[in-house]
Amino acid sequence: MSKSTNRNTKSKSSKRTIKQEEYGSDNKKIIWRFDKIDRAEKFAFDLERDDFNHKEFMDKLLSYSTMTWAEVKRQTHDDGRSKHHLIDIATLSKEAGDRFKVRELDEFSDNIFSFSLNNLWRIVGIRQGEFFDVLWHDPNHEVCPSKLKHT
Repeated sequence: MSKSTNRNTKSKSSKRTIKQEEYGSDNKKIIWRFDKIDRAEKFAFDLERDDFNHKEFMDKLLSYSTMTWAEVKRQTHDDGRSKHHLIDIATLSKEAGDRFKVRELDEFSDNIFSFSLNNLWRIVGIRQGEFFDVLWHDPNHEVCPSKLKHT
């Protein structure tokens, strides 16, 4: 009986590894790119914004730069949910969805990724292999708002 359990565990573990390696760049470090940054509308990267903490932003980016994509994706919130993850385009707020279309980024709709910088603060962009194209500054978790349970 314990042999059977070991085989099942091993099988599940190897499936997880295979799935993780579907993205061949998961074992590579993150490379930040800034050529797609949005400079207009609600989620603009505007260095003059009162709610933009430059120091914390750079500290987080530098910290994540030392990690592989796999390490980043394994980080979780206190409730066990992933801190950093792909976002389904259908779950974007109306403002974010409209802005995505205006920017003509439809070809990247399967690659929208969110980094959690703290409880609410997100940096949203496009993941292409090991590259992360920073797109939006989301200090209040409004690009892809969470649905609270029991509300």
